Amino acid sequence: MSFTFIIYNVTLLLGVLFAFISERIKSSSNHIAIIASFLVVFLFVGLRYYVGNDYEAYVILFNAIRNGISTRLEYGYFLLNSMFTESVNGYKYVMLASSFITFFFLFKTFIREQILVLGIFFVFAFELIFLINDQVRQGIAIAIFLYAIQFIEKREFYKYAIIMVATGVLIHYSALIMLLAYFVYRKHIPTWIWCAAIILGYMIYSRGLFQNVFGNLISLIPFYGDRFGHSTKHIVAIEKLGSGLAILFWVIIGLYIALNQRKINRPVLVNLYLFGTVFFIFTLDFHVITRVAFYLVYVKVLVLPLYIKNENNWTLKLGVLAVALLFFELEVFLELGTHGGFPYKTIFE
Repeated sequence: MSFTFIIYNVTLLLGVLFAFISERIKSSSNHIAIIASFLVVFLFVGLRYYVGNDYEAYVILFNAIRNGISTRLEYGYFLLNSMFTESVNGYKYVMLASSFITFFFLFKTFIREQILVLGIFFVFAFELIFLINDQVRQGIAIAIFLYAIQFIEKREFYKYAIIMVATGVLIHYSALIMLLAYFVYRKHIPTWIWCAAIILGYMIYSRGLFQNVFGNLISLIPFYGDRFGHSTKHIVAIEKLGSGLAILFWVIIGLYIALNQRKINRPVLVNLYLFGTVFFIFTLDFHVITRVAFYLVYVKVLVLPLYIKNENNWTLKLGVLAVALLFFELEVFLELGTHGGFPYKTIFE
């Protein structure tokens, strides 16, 4: 049994265990257990070493800033890097600080929703932990977006806009696109519409139709078509789409949430997540576009816990948890996934 498999599971266990203890303590001292849970998860990510596809790129970026080379980096993240340029190993402190910010917002959101245990569980089980390890800035931006959704539900546009504009300017420009999320439909959309959209999206994905059509359209644009074509894989032949089993899994989860959306009774959250699922399936293999979909797809770390919290049937609750845990265990044991989360190493090795 590999160190990677053990450390992922031990971190998940301790993070969930301390969160569970915090929920059982009725006095103000429960914050000790919350802090313990936070430290376990935040340090697991913050102390990693070359874990995640983009880790090396962030090291190169830090060294560029340290050597005074011009970068097109968001102002906030540039400032964060600049704070540690006195040390050749300053990028390690940047990773630690990035992890702290990410989980600060995630924990605030989970505590507000009273789903801390389940929130931590699904961060691991449903792959957000791997994205955070990989796409550092967007991991922060997604955590802030999940925190800010409350202002969409409360119809407080100015608060939501300030948070997302600040996130876009300071952390990751893609967050600016999430201003459009404020205008999400606020009532339940009929289940059959969501089911039809998800199934149609999967059929189009499995045949590579969107990839081919969109790729060919992009290639017709002078200059940008050639530039985009050299940096991104546009036209994906059907035989290179892989088995699609993971995508099929997310399709099934999406259908399950669509069928149970009224139990969750949070139409804004459900609509954001299900629209994100459809958008993600359609745009799969287009890295730049898919990154936008990630904001909405990872609303699942709120939607699934809220479903389990409101579901009265314990068989269904345990069934969903068992399936999620099995998915996570297989992904870690077989070292699958696209975010480069394996093998896990720390800065102390």
